[in-house]
Amino acid sequence: MNPVPTSCRARLQPRDFEFIAATLAGDAEERGFLVSLFDEPDALDAILGSDRLFQAVMELPMPLAVSPELYFFVLVRRSLGDAGIDDVEIADYVAATLADHAGGALSRHPSGRMPDAEFTYHVDIVERMADASPCERFFLQVQCGNRFLVLTGLFPRFLERRAERRGAPGLDYYEGVARHSFRVAGRHPLAEEYALREVYERLADCFPETRRALNRMAEDRLFLGA
Repeated sequence: MNPVPTSCRARLQPRDFEFIAATLAGDAEERGFLVSLFDEPDALDAILGSDRLFQAVMELPMPLAVSPELYFFVLVRRSLGDAGIDDVEIADYVAATLADHAGGALSRHPSGRMPDAEFTYHVDIVERMADASPCERFFLQVQCGNRFLVLTGLFPRFLERRAERRGAPGLDYYEGVARHSFRVAGRHPLAEEYALREVYERLADCFPETRRALNRMAEDRLFLGA
């Protein structure tokens, strides 16, 4: 997972645009007009939010027909919108985080890696904060927020089972860690350099609602079984 995810919309691939055109355009004239809109950010946002595209992505027998970026952006944007979070920048950041987490593993399972193998590393990030330089601390805060975003969003039952079986902190604790990490990262000068200061602040503010929206997405649209 990249320490600072970049925009899913900026990382769409030629196969994504081919899929979009094939899904939404009825003939050559419509296809040509649609393709002409891909370079206009507002028009592209409207296209990516269309009901027909969402349905087509949901009906894919395997997500390999599109990139992880398109797959997660369409699902995350719809899921957050259903929860009343109409913020395309937050949807883009969250989707990029999930796409980075999944990587090439979409061919095996939409969840990418299961949480057990990585959980210890998540905790190690928190422990490394104390000895990190200010610059290193920013990237550690971002990694911590991103990784607990994935865990609390896609694997809440894993955290609940750890709490029940081992007496580990519950879901609310890790949600709080993620919110704090994004809020602190948003105050760092590097957040401005990455153009993410406001995104981190807004994500920290709406993290509980975002997490619950991802929980519903994981249960109703990804079927992770975790």
